[in-house]
Amino acid sequence: MAHPRSRSQPSAAQHTDQHTADVHPFPAGRQQRRPHRPKGGGVPRGPASPGRRPGTSRRQWPAPVPAPRLLVTPLPDPVLDAMGHDPRSPYVEQFWLSILGPSALFLLRRLAAALEHEPGGFQLDPVEWSAELGLGNKGGPQAPFWRSMDRVCRFGTAERNGELLAVRRRLAPLTNNQVNRLPAHLQPMHHQWRAAQLERPRRRTIAHWSDHSGPAAGREPLSETNPTDPA
Repeated sequence: MAHPRSRSQPSAAQHTDQHTADVHPFPAGRQQRRPHRPKGGGVPRGPASPGRRPGTSRRQWPAPVPAPRLLVTPLPDPVLDAMGHDPRSPYVEQFWLSILGPSALFLLRRLAAALEHEPGGFQLDPVEWSAELGLGNKGGPQAPFWRSMDRVCRFGTAERNGELLAVRRRLAPLTNNQVNRLPAHLQPMHHQWRAAQLERPRRRTIAHWSDHSGPAAGREPLSETNPTDPA
């Protein structure tokens, strides 16, 4: 008489075969065929552009937002307008260049030249100016053109308020802190320049002219020399 357990419970080998069939429904040696999926994840595509293979399309990027035009006007400063340095002067090129940087300084030169041609102000197109200055046409607040503009304003040579830009037409001499930031070989040159300016004759006042140096004193007037004229 057969034992009842042998008829009701499968053997260990049968358990293993059943578990393999549940985990791997396909027999060994055969791989499951992947379902066919169209390119692009099944997203319907529009008509292909001329010269492109059917079924493919070029990614459409959003159109760049045009940069606003700036209204550039001069920023009056009686002291700097009379005694400051023109951005195109040798002093600015020799000493201000390492402080402002080449892009910001060249932008400031272009602004000074444009204001000299149009003293009442003019419209500045950032895209055109960026291309003319060799700063590329990259948009956004981190574009090279806007970084140069921010640097010009950071050093007090211009003031920007939205789409309005007021620019100083002349620059002041470097401060002591700025002189200390110059390259080592330029610092003694700036000290020599400053000493040479202090040795020049100072401007005579009106009272001194009328009391001592005027025609009533029988002497020729002294030639006035501005001690801070651009070198």
